[in-house]
Amino acid sequence: MTEQYRISYRKPGPVAQVVSFIVGIVALGVAAFLGIFILAALVGLIVIASAVFAIRLWWIKRKIDQAVRDGKSPGDVLHAEYVVIEKQESDWPER
Repeated sequence: MTEQYRISYRKPGPVAQVVSFIVGIVALGVAAFLGIFILAALVGLIVIASAVFAIRLWWIKRKIDQAVRDGKSPGDVLHAEYVVIEKQESDWPER
């Protein structure tokens, strides 16, 4: 009652092997070309993003230096004098 199935495998002919080899080489070449193209695009985007970030940091630093030279407070910093009216006890250790 036990049925056995036999799987037969025929080796492809020489023409099919050559065609398979050529198709494999072409697919490998296309994959390598696309990989290089995508890598170049990513590197280009990283270079552009880095340049934009560096220019933005330079611009902010320039504005802050200019404000300091003009005697203005950079950004939302408020310089003022104050008087302590009552010292409040706190749980924080003093420095």
